[in-house]
Amino acid sequence: MLSFGPARCALDFEAPGKRAGFVDLDHSDSEHAFSSIRVPIGVLVGGDGPTILLTAGNHGDEYEGQIVLRQLMTALAPDQISGRLIMMPALNTPAMLDRARVSPLDKGNMNRAFPGATDQGPTRAIAGWVNEHLIAMADLILDFHSGGTATQYVDCAFLCRGDQPELDADNLASAECFGAPHTMICPIGGPYSGDFDTAAYRQNTRFLSCELGGMGTVSASSLDHGWRGCLRLLCREGLIDSDLRDALGGDSQGAATTFLNITDGASLLTTDCHGLAEPHLVLAQEVEEGALVATIHDVHRFGMIAGTLVAPQSGLLAVRRRNPVVKPGDHLAMICSVIDRADLT
Repeated sequence: MLSFGPARCALDFEAPGKRAGFVDLDHSDSEHAFSSIRVPIGVLVGGDGPTILLTAGNHGDEYEGQIVLRQLMTALAPDQISGRLIMMPALNTPAMLDRARVSPLDKGNMNRAFPGATDQGPTRAIAGWVNEHLIAMADLILDFHSGGTATQYVDCAFLCRGDQPELDADNLASAECFGAPHTMICPIGGPYSGDFDTAAYRQNTRFLSCELGGMGTVSASSLDHGWRGCLRLLCREGLIDSDLRDALGGDSQGAATTFLNITDGASLLTTDCHGLAEPHLVLAQEVEEGALVATIHDVHRFGMIAGTLVAPQSGLLAVRRRNPVVKPGDHLAMICSVIDRADLT
């Protein structure tokens, strides 16, 4: 039994075979007074090889990765793999069942809950169980995200870099193998305190996340990028061979990814008024500084313009808002500068 405070799992992670089970979480409220909250988990153990951890549903309203992991659990058999594959398709299961970004149990954002805690609510308990047990098992972690209900991202890997050059180089190689059209670059310990990426980095574990689509839906093209990128990584690590990768619809080469700076090389376009936003640019479009990005139409004063937003920099429109009804403080888009590959080595 692997335990962390109120979270525990009896699944056998060592014996050869294919098994599915749960991380059971004790949480006493009106709905769960005589229940366990069950977070699904699966493991395939074949011959000698690496341990790879795949996770999705870190935010409950992000779906592509949840489907990829369920497809893999169906498609793979232990005698087809060399090593161990651990999968958690709905890391924040309460949020997933609520079709929400955060947990309805404690409003916890799983990707701000690491390294976890035993006595600060169910979201931190799940994060702590993963941090305590699974990160230490893994040679490589791939965590699937999307834009969720609120936004849409360009299909991209998401790469955090820090103060360990060798680990940074390994993670960069994983991003290039994943082969998404874009890769967003962010510093470890940057604007996302408590994230899974940093928790893995602090344990010297190779880690890659990705942002695929969004808008609270499932995009066929984003799903395909996630499926193929995941298969390429599993093959590169030696968990599956190239014949199986190809038989499952994978390939050996993804896109020549474009690297995007999403911190000091990026700008958020934020409205200071209420209204109905009319976009003038599309996702992944190259933007020139000063270009008109959106017009905000006044809702009540028919025929009046409440405001406009123009690009404060040149770059690529990497993220866009879903809901066009906006209020002061809402971000409508993010424009990112492009980073030269040579500057990452």
